[in-house]
Amino acid sequence: MGLELPCPFRDISIKTEKTLKRSLDPVVIKTLSAIELEKDSPLSLARDIFMFSFYTRGMSFVDIALLKKRHVFPGEICYRRHKTDQLMRVGINKEISRILERYKNVPGEYIFPLFPAERDPYAGYRSAYHRIRYSLGKISRVIGLEFPLRLHAARHSWATIAKVNGASVHVIGECLGHTSEKTTRIYLKELDHSALDAVNNQVADFILAVDD
Repeated sequence: MGLELPCPFRDISIKTEKTLKRSLDPVVIKTLSAIELEKDSPLSLARDIFMFSFYTRGMSFVDIALLKKRHVFPGEICYRRHKTDQLMRVGINKEISRILERYKNVPGEYIFPLFPAERDPYAGYRSAYHRIRYSLGKISRVIGLEFPLRLHAARHSWATIAKVNGASVHVIGECLGHTSEKTTRIYLKELDHSALDAVNNQVADFILAVDD
């Protein structure tokens, strides 16, 4: 289909600190989706980018930023994942359709108004990344989160919810664009802290049960 990303991105990435893989409670996801934000505001755009990532099975920000109108077909989105060059096909559900509808009149070739059309894509992507990150931090405070909302939480949350709802490791890996099932198992293991929490709770209960 001739789906390509600009060559300058092949060997370039934004350096970010290694952070805890944190998934959001489904209630938080629903709150984020439904909260009233000023139309066409930076916060509204940031929320839509986050939700678009979530509904497109954790599409990365670089892929969202560089997503073009020609990547959208009747009923599906087809694009090449920047990280692996893997062709990804995502069916357009009603939530994705609603977001796309809000940005249908954006001028230029890109879906979202993240940087001016005349700007170098790499420079525009970098600048947009930090603006969206800042806006998500503000949204965190609006909805009462105790930690700053990050873009990667959309991907982590999607994977966690898919697992809880019975999706197999193989299917989750395919949806995320992982190149091996081993990668998916490691990814899900890093997201699942239930065993550690259970042990910690046992220790706390033990202390509470000790006689003075």
